[in-house]
Order: sequence, then C-alpha cells, then structure tokens
Amino acid sequence: VTGKWKIIARYRAFHGATMGAGALTGDPRRFAVEPSIPGVIHVHDPYRYRCRWCAERDACNLNCLNHIEDTIQFEGAQNIAAIIMEPITGTNGIIIPPEGYMQGVRALCDRYGIFLILDEVMSGFGRTGEWFAAQHWNISPDIMTIAKGLTSGYAPLGAVVVSEEIAKFFDDNILWTGLTYGAHALGCAAALACINVYKEDNLIARAQEMGKFLAEKEKGLKQKHPSVGDVRHIGMFSIFELVRNRATKEPLAPFNANAAQMERMNEVKKFFNANGLFTFFRWNTFFVNPPLTITREELLEGFEIIDRALEIADDYVVE
Repeated sequence: VTGKWKIIARYRAFHGATMGAGALTGDPRRFAVEPSIPGVIHVHDPYRYRCRWCAERDACNLNCLNHIEDTIQFEGAQNIAAIIMEPITGTNGIIIPPEGYMQGVRALCDRYGIFLILDEVMSGFGRTGEWFAAQHWNISPDIMTIAKGLTSGYAPLGAVVVSEEIAKFFDDNILWTGLTYGAHALGCAAALACINVYKEDNLIARAQEMGKFLAEKEKGLKQKHPSVGDVRHIGMFSIFELVRNRATKEPLAPFNANAAQMERMNEVKKFFNANGLFTFFRWNTFFVNPPLTITREELLEGFEIIDRALEIADDYVVE
C-alpha cells in the first residue's frame, strides 16, 4: 500500500511466532527467529514504573513519545510504513500508557504519513472495560489485529481489521496470500455467537464495573505486602510486579530469568496451583485476568489465595 519497507515496534511486545511476527516481537522470544526480516526497528515502551526518563518524577514527561519521533527522523519517515504496538502491553507486563501517549502516537503517524497498527489480540473484546483498548484514548488505528476474545477459545480465529482507505486499495490490487482455513465457518460462527453474548449479557460494562472492585482489592494487597512493587490494572486486565526492595525496585526474578532465577517466583506459583488458582507467571510478575463473567464471591476467593501466597514473596524482601 505504501511502498515503504520499515516498521517500528516496541521492545516489550509479543506479536506472534512466525518469521514476520517474530521479528516485530521485541522481547527475548524474537531471538529464536533471528536473524530475521530486515526493516524492523524497536523502541522503548511507556513503562512508568521502570522508565529511564521519568520513573522518579511525580508525573510522566512523555519523553517516550519524543523517543519515537526521534526514531522516525533518524530512520526516515519516507521509509517507515507503520508503527505497530499493543495499546496496552500484554504478556510483557500490562503496561498501561500514560495519558497523552496513545494520542501522541496517533498524531505522529498522521504527521509523518505512517500507518498505525494496534495489536488488540489480548486487550480486545471487553478485557479493559471497553470493546477495544484504543477507545480509552478515543483513537482509531489504520489496522487492528484481533483474536482471543473474538471467539473466547471456543474455536481458533484471528482477524485483521483495516481502515476504509486500506480496504479500497485492494479493490484494484490483489493481496497475493491466503490460508487454507481462512474465514473457516466454525470459527466465524463462534465469533458471531460470542459477540452476541457480549452484547446480550452486557459484559463490556460489567468488566468495567467489576474492574473497579478488582482494582480496590489489588490496591489493598499492595499496601499490605512489601513484596508488591507495583500493581497495574485497567478493567479486568491486571498484573502484580514483585520486588525484593521497593526503594531499589530489585525484581524478585530478573528480566528474561532462567529456571534457577525463577525459584522464588515458582514458590508463589506452586502455592497458587496447590490451592486451585491458575494464572500466568512471567519473570517477576503474575497476571490477574479473570473471566468477564466472574462473580465478586469468586474474586474474593481468588484474592484470599493471592494474599496468602504473597506472604511467601514477602519472606524474600530485603529492607
């Protein structure tokens, strides 16, 4: 569409495991496909808790946005086809951008003639309390990728949504690709059924409301347990980041930890599993992303287990 050959992505990102998606991925999972396709440039995320530019400031200075603009200028806007990002970083830490960041990225794309691609595979379909995370900042991407909540796991299906401008390009141009099971009837039927349930059961608004309760409980656990360095949450999308020392922010397990370095976190995980709580752990974080249909009683049961498990992490705190 653009004839350009570079794409800007972020370091704390996962976009998939194929050669192209793996190259766009910024975290260590990309190492398996390297050397990979040329033209992918990675930039830093708006990771407020560990930001090199403003972590110690009272407010974000949006230098992470300036960093993107610098990268555009150094790489040449005439070469950059798109910027791709998860509006809220998923498996790399549920990093919620500060106010003004996403609007700023959209403005940069408009200013320099660059497409904005938002990966809403994890954050879409009510997970954040909106149909799609981009709605929190009232922006629209040029391309959006969706999956997961599209069918809620009942059938495998992913989709790419494009703007009218891009769609019209293919009125007269062929996209020379295709998949054997593209638009599979079973997957599409599951997607339609799920979308109807989201609407009929008012699950998007429910996620927003239950998210407030979830945030309240998580805030209480952060205040109680010195091992909790940070808790990030938006809707029903949340994460605990565990540390050995709140002042230094030394993580309970380092970035890209090996098996031996995960010993402390694995103790917490084993307690979860032994008590019937199953969730995703990654390095010094664990995720709290319950079903949108969960009840308050079920949440309280889960938080009681988390409360006891955090006592294990507290034993490793060094004041």
